[in-house]
Amino acid sequence: MPSCKTTCAYCGVGCGVKVEKVDRAEVGQASASSSFAISGDVEHSANSGDLCGKGLALLDSLNLPNKLLYPRIKNTGADYEDISWPKAISAVANAFNSTIAKYGSDSVAFYLSGQLLTEDYYVANKLAKGFIGTANVDTNSRLCMSSAVSAHMRAFGEDVVPGCYEDLQLADVVVLVGANTAWTHPVLFKKLLAARAERGTKLVVIDPRVTATASQADLHLQLTPGSDLQLFNGLLNAIVSNLQHDDDYIKQYTEGFSQVLTKAQEGGSAVNDIARHTGLQVDKIIEFYSLYKQSSKVVTASSQGVNQSTLGTNTSNAIINCHLALGDIGQPGCGPLSLTGQPNAMGGREVGGLATQLACHLGFSEEEHQLVANYWHTDKLANTKGKTATEMFAAMASGEIKAVWILGTNPVVSLPDTALVKQALSACDFVVVSDITADTDTAQYADILLPAQGWSEKSGTVTNSERTISRQRRFVLPQGDSKADWWALCEVAKALGFNAEFNFKNSGEIFKEYAQLSARVKQHFPQKQFSIAGLANLTPDQYQHLVPTQWPIDDIDALGQKNKRLFNDGVFATATGKAQFVETPFTSAITSPISDDVSSGSNKVRLNSGRTRDQWHTMTKTGHIAKLAAADYQPELKLNVSTSIKNGLIEGEFAALATDNLATPLIARVVIEQSIQTDSAFLSMHWSSQFSKSGGVNNVTSAAVDPHSKQPGFKNQWVQIKPLKVVEQGTEWGQSVVDPELLCWDVKQQLQGGFCRHIAADEDFSLSLSELNTTLCLSSAASVNGHVIQWKHQNKRVTCIVNKGRLKTLVITGVEQLCVDNNAIQLLINQIFNAGSIKKLHQILRAGSSQIVCACTGVTQSDIESQMLIDISGGADNAPSLIEKVQQKLHCSAVCGSCLNQVKEIADCVIAQKQRPNREVA
Repeated sequence: MPSCKTTCAYCGVGCGVKVEKVDRAEVGQASASSSFAISGDVEHSANSGDLCGKGLALLDSLNLPNKLLYPRIKNTGADYEDISWPKAISAVANAFNSTIAKYGSDSVAFYLSGQLLTEDYYVANKLAKGFIGTANVDTNSRLCMSSAVSAHMRAFGEDVVPGCYEDLQLADVVVLVGANTAWTHPVLFKKLLAARAERGTKLVVIDPRVTATASQADLHLQLTPGSDLQLFNGLLNAIVSNLQHDDDYIKQYTEGFSQVLTKAQEGGSAVNDIARHTGLQVDKIIEFYSLYKQSSKVVTASSQGVNQSTLGTNTSNAIINCHLALGDIGQPGCGPLSLTGQPNAMGGREVGGLATQLACHLGFSEEEHQLVANYWHTDKLANTKGKTATEMFAAMASGEIKAVWILGTNPVVSLPDTALVKQALSACDFVVVSDITADTDTAQYADILLPAQGWSEKSGTVTNSERTISRQRRFVLPQGDSKADWWALCEVAKALGFNAEFNFKNSGEIFKEYAQLSARVKQHFPQKQFSIAGLANLTPDQYQHLVPTQWPIDDIDALGQKNKRLFNDGVFATATGKAQFVETPFTSAITSPISDDVSSGSNKVRLNSGRTRDQWHTMTKTGHIAKLAAADYQPELKLNVSTSIKNGLIEGEFAALATDNLATPLIARVVIEQSIQTDSAFLSMHWSSQFSKSGGVNNVTSAAVDPHSKQPGFKNQWVQIKPLKVVEQGTEWGQSVVDPELLCWDVKQQLQGGFCRHIAADEDFSLSLSELNTTLCLSSAASVNGHVIQWKHQNKRVTCIVNKGRLKTLVITGVEQLCVDNNAIQLLINQIFNAGSIKKLHQILRAGSSQIVCACTGVTQSDIESQMLIDISGGADNAPSLIEKVQQKLHCSAVCGSCLNQVKEIADCVIAQKQRPNREVA
């Protein structure tokens, strides 16, 4: 394999990736990742060669710890044993058969993932809806994109994103709503910054937080959480009041305008009313409305900040209403653009991965149902919508659903109300989990574990946010006996008796059947925009060499098509062929998993959660990559000074978050971020019990959902908060000896060549670390071979366990937070340990640590500051020149640009410090 073109495994941008074989002798390493080199595919329309930090680290994900290699079955106890695939397939089929026979087809459910390939999705939906007869098939895309789906269907008659990425570069104004694009879609943000530099594009960011994206905006609207809907209802009024709307377009191509305008005016339409609802200054609102009205080309791009709200669908429709009023749907540089979160969230929506759809954007009408049933040759096709994600797990908890197959996702961490999800899986009679590792929180509940192929091992297709279908290609042999998800599904289908209908030999045959179904749908429903009918007769060789192509693909000649916009002819997929203005009344978006008396008290915050720059979902694929774990290595609760004082919290110490039904609180380190609004806080969504003892943020979120999309409202929830006093805290490196049962805080961080544990014990424990200094709170299973060396260093206790001249374990504890270079200490492990090592350890302790700023290059804040001081001495006297020189010399913020805001902040601080008057007295 000289080279392989595939796609990135992370966000919905869908970047093209080029993987090339490298001679191991040249690199001098033997790991799987060292056999290859990775770069962006310059020919892929999504990224033109660019990759972000996570994309550049894709090869590091190949060395996954505890990779699931063989099927496993749970014994009577909690242990698992390896079994053969035939035995695993038989066990799954028998359990499903007996469950259906006893309780009916709706007692079985499938929970899927945007990490699956389109072919996996297609087979799962065909098996569940078409032959088992249950529509209880949903996907974790319900958690991130279903409000956008519902809004598209209400407005356009179909789940269609009208525009494309090129519009971001053609627009006069780009409005990012609830989207920290610099971190979540860095390659697109880089395109935006380039457009601003080249043609003066104005960037507006609407977000309650001052994110990496907002800090680089021309206008940041830091509104009250959940008030986006009011802002866009007000914008519609402003457009109409100033006669900016396209009256001819509205009359000819839309319906419902007058009713929507009346509804949008309820609650006050004047700028002062909008300011009262949103918490924004009047002049800021006027500036935003003026930019929108006076620019001929505006793109409004939205993501999780809009979708993950109980008002998500209405907010998305309020945005679409404004663009319908302007008459710019499908025009270059214009329109609404939904930024999907996962690499194949769009592909899953196309094949019916949501419980509310059938394949190819079909619903459950009699005509649509009959078409699919005839095509699949089945009389068991589900004839009504199934249970969505939160409904599905609630039905498991109540005993309605008795068997579930979970593929490629970790719902114990990612779904809201973790306690309910755990209860659901514990109550479910039979749980199958297909994944790449057995370490996830969800895998612990499986009766059968099936080893799935991961990125690099599997082949198929994915569809990105702008409707581009790309090939994901295998370039390594699958480890162990891992199999493609579609293969496992087909084998179970055959064991259930559906041999002929699932006799696929490869992913190309599945894609061809799917494309042929699309051709049938297009023939019967020509108004549907979704079509891959032109790919219905692909040969195996054409499938193998399929180039990135944007749908609709009605003809084979469209291969390689890009930048195609939809609805530019004014014809929509609704019953009347006209776009629909949708009423978007405002109600409160905030939800509360705590009682009213608590939520009205002082010990609470309005919690927001979301992504960090370098991690992905529940860290299954990224948590073990040292350079991605370096910047955010612990759960941090970010809030401003007034909120911290009000709740008795101190920076660097710990906060305990709780709800009414949470037995053990969620613990996070307190970090002051002054830009966060009062009585609000932010906590990363990525943490799980795999990496942090107290688990993830969804321990304290409720399962409240948007009434239209059934998408959970993660973003805006009241939670209890109080300080947690610890008596001792620190870090452990090397062989683990500290007993986790004695700790309230136990966070694992991957390092180069090993890992460390950040630990703490609170005053509820009868014994602290210092009281057990001779045994180090050793777990009963731990055996210490060698001798213990201890000493005090600046009020910190240093304990080394040395065996045969090598340092096996190092524990440093104290009352305050430890600040050291973890990787530097890791280098001491398994080296000859002598007086020189102790001297080196003292140097590391004195030096402290410096945060990694750039995940792409590994450059730290200290590296940047030192270089900038040198450049100032060389004549650089302003922030832009310092940034340019640092980019040239250290390459930080010059690769994907996601750390540019941090580099700017450092430059501003260095300049300010240099300009500060010298106060020293001679």
